[in-house]
Amino acid sequence: MLCADIVWLYAKISPIAIKNVIRFFYAIESHPMPRSLVIPRSLVGVGLSLSAVLFGVLTGILVKKLSPDVTLVTTLFYRFLFSLPILFAVALYSRGRAWLQINQRKTMCLRVFFGFCGIIFWFLSLRNMPFGLATSLFQSSVIFITLMSPFLLGEKVGVYRWSAVIAGLTGVVIITDPFSGDMTLAVLYGVGAALAGAVLSILLRRLGKGDSPISVACWYNASGFVALSIIALAVPSQFHTVSQAVLIDLVFLGVIGAGMQIVLTSAYRYSEAVVVASMRYLQMPLSGIVGYVIFAETMSMSEILGALVIISSCLVIAWRELVRAREVNQPGI
Repeated sequence: MLCADIVWLYAKISPIAIKNVIRFFYAIESHPMPRSLVIPRSLVGVGLSLSAVLFGVLTGILVKKLSPDVTLVTTLFYRFLFSLPILFAVALYSRGRAWLQINQRKTMCLRVFFGFCGIIFWFLSLRNMPFGLATSLFQSSVIFITLMSPFLLGEKVGVYRWSAVIAGLTGVVIITDPFSGDMTLAVLYGVGAALAGAVLSILLRRLGKGDSPISVACWYNASGFVALSIIALAVPSQFHTVSQAVLIDLVFLGVIGAGMQIVLTSAYRYSEAVVVASMRYLQMPLSGIVGYVIFAETMSMSEILGALVIISSCLVIAWRELVRAREVNQPGI
């Protein structure tokens, strides 16, 4: 029955449409911006960053919408499954025979592990807490990145960024309220997603120095699919047959997941990293608005205050990164 549903779904989707989607993602992944193009490169980078924000919000909407109907294992299984065709096609087009070549294999294994932990905690937090609150905790990963960078990357952190880290951690404490005795597992899921995301970002920095991002994405998603397949076989009660309507949502979840990885990676080619990171913080207020409008979710005043503190601290960190980047590029000024 499951195979028949998948065959039916692919029969309904035009092969021409699938081909055009693959061509689009291939174009933004592998083709440099022509000099004759009127649109400035920085503006293209902003557009790609906004697309990543949109994909992130859509992912959250789909995960929350699907949570009453399917288990976490089922959701993750199809998320990885339906992202693979697009990622594989783009990798083959852009890299040819070297589409799966990875030079830093140990770091790649760590990327798979922490990426897997991150997506599990992220989906669990979305399923068990308000959309805006889950997003705020997840985006606080930049605070933990700054906190870890002196020890894992040997980077120097100045007074401004340390102050932002302290403020951001204060925002996390305000949201989680660990001293009230009411802290739930859902809050721990959000903090776990932020910590895993921080380690993941550091690993991706290392991988980006010697490996292709699209190849890294292929290995990560393929490994995730294999892991979820093993879990589904070992614990069949956690894997459910889904209806055709739910299956369509799961296909969109996989396609959006692949698109977000490609768009976000491509954004760094056209704009400064700090700009890309700053644009992603728009996902926090957008998630809160979407959660209120679509899912009728509300946040308490303390949660809103904590989210605002986290956003402010992240923007300060992004501003200091911009200042440092300009000082490196223009040392005489």
